[in-house]
Amino acid sequence: MDLRKATYGLLAAAATLWVFLAPSYWVFIATTAVLLAITALGLTVVVGWVREVSLVQAGLVGTAMYVSGYLYRPDGGLGWPFLAAAAVGVGVVVLLSVLVSLSTARLSGVYILVLTLGLQVTIERTIFANLKLTTGEGSAATLVTPRPALPGLSFASDRAFYLLCLALLGVVLLFLSRLRNSRFGRSLLLVGTDRQAAASVGISPWRYKIFAFVVSGFLAGVAGVLTAPLFGTPPYPFAFFAFTSLAYLAIPVVAGFGSLLGVVLVAVFYGLAPQALEPMRISPLILAGFGVAVGTLAGRAGLSGVVQNYLRARRPVEVVARTGAQEHAEPVLAGSAR
Repeated sequence: MDLRKATYGLLAAAATLWVFLAPSYWVFIATTAVLLAITALGLTVVVGWVREVSLVQAGLVGTAMYVSGYLYRPDGGLGWPFLAAAAVGVGVVVLLSVLVSLSTARLSGVYILVLTLGLQVTIERTIFANLKLTTGEGSAATLVTPRPALPGLSFASDRAFYLLCLALLGVVLLFLSRLRNSRFGRSLLLVGTDRQAAASVGISPWRYKIFAFVVSGFLAGVAGVLTAPLFGTPPYPFAFFAFTSLAYLAIPVVAGFGSLLGVVLVAVFYGLAPQALEPMRISPLILAGFGVAVGTLAGRAGLSGVVQNYLRARRPVEVVARTGAQEHAEPVLAGSAR
């Protein structure tokens, strides 16, 4: 347990300190990776914990981004305070997630997959098609979503905004870790493992699955409302189409559903890799498809499970080797003493 805490502490320190040495361009890219990690953690709750497949996460992120950005922008929008606009953006996404989750009472598996894909396409044809929200009637260059500010704090710089998003990621990790280890979280995992067994002990699978979709939608909404001021000008909707939802799904599948830290690390890799591989002209979608294949072959534990099993397999060997060396050294030392 101490080693795990030390590992988390070192990673948190590294993620915080490197930003003061890195170029602004990479700070911006790393911020997008942090928001991607928040989105992937929400998807982990649905896909990994209650074992329902969702292909609408990108649509939810885009919805929160466009709705909150339109409400928040002083020019080309309604000029609301940032927190009010963010609350509405997240609320809309959570409502959509609840509507999807209501069907889990009678449907499951491939039917939920098709339903979430249908919601993704509906979002693309309605919200993303609304030019007032996305491009400002064809004048996207004039739309500017400013960075939020708190009393005494400004997040206008890329470094300050990165630290804000990193702090939120830490809060999300702490919340999900506490949730998973709580009685409620164990009930959530039981619903994903065996619905009938959960129902037999008085746990409502339907209510717990609704909660999982709410958590996933909430985190997608948080990532979306922070994406709007991050980019400044609204990105085009094709960045949040169905193929992007597949890329989001690939992250927890590759990382495995048992390690929250593994999901974060894979999400950061997915966020940084396209920029690093841009000279090679490798599409992020190809990377996502390859990741889904690798994660599927690795099983539910994913790559993080493979790494953990490898370390566990090596640990006894090292202990035995040290023990044998000590036993061999004791007679030698005894002879020397004589």
